[in-house]
Amino acid sequence: MKNQNLRVLCLHGHPGNSDAMQIFVQHFQSQGIQALAPSLRGYGDCKANLPFTMLDHIQDLENILNISCTSNHSDENSYLLLGWSLGGILAMELALRYEALKDTVAAPPSIRPKIVGLILIATAAKPRSNLPKIHWWEYTNLAIAIFLHWLLSKTFSHPPTWHIQWFGKHSLIKYLIQQHTLFAYDCITNIGSKAFFQTSHYAHNALSKALKQGYDRTGDLSKITMPCLAIAADRDLHITPHSTIETAHLLPNCQLICYPNTAHLLPWEIREQLLADIDQWCAQNI
Repeated sequence: MKNQNLRVLCLHGHPGNSDAMQIFVQHFQSQGIQALAPSLRGYGDCKANLPFTMLDHIQDLENILNISCTSNHSDENSYLLLGWSLGGILAMELALRYEALKDTVAAPPSIRPKIVGLILIATAAKPRSNLPKIHWWEYTNLAIAIFLHWLLSKTFSHPPTWHIQWFGKHSLIKYLIQQHTLFAYDCITNIGSKAFFQTSHYAHNALSKALKQGYDRTGDLSKITMPCLAIAADRDLHITPHSTIETAHLLPNCQLICYPNTAHLLPWEIREQLLADIDQWCAQNI
């Protein structure tokens, strides 16, 4: 990357936590790039004791950026924002605030975070879903598949895959991924299940309220002039690829990648290909 002072802020989705973004954090850190992935308020180890709104997430993240900048005495505090699902929406919100404030005198440039790019994964400025009604037996098969995967992984160095064929592909998992690999099941079992149980009812309520109000930022995307990479999964039912593609077309400086045979958890399906494409984009734009 051209920017030697770059930091990457990785933002998870719902449900999610810091662990869900470690594949990105570890990848950037292996290249000598500072990266962090905080758990949002009400998620993971960031507990919430009172109701909050989505705007509180934005303020929390601005505080993280500002604290980081004031403690870093570099002449340029540059950030690349990488957001997955809800995290992508928050990344766009931060970018819109940055664009609105960058020409003001609210803070000296040396202590104001500079956002130099966005990577938006399975997200949209006007999110839409095609998720069908989930049946009770799909939840039951999900629990069985996760338990068996955990058990078999503890028992065998090379676990068999019969539990995936019998239960995983006939469970809620079939709406989350399309490529039923052992690595994807490792992530769902060890990260996804923990993130689900650690997500507070306050977080569920905050997101539900925002969606009921009809969240739509498509009319403001022309204000985001920094380089953007929008990544869609062609079988995503949680945030449809069409809504991601719409967002990409409305961003003035955006490259779009739509991966075939993938769904909402595509970073856990095609990790190597996704990271390679992100590296290529960063080398050309950041």
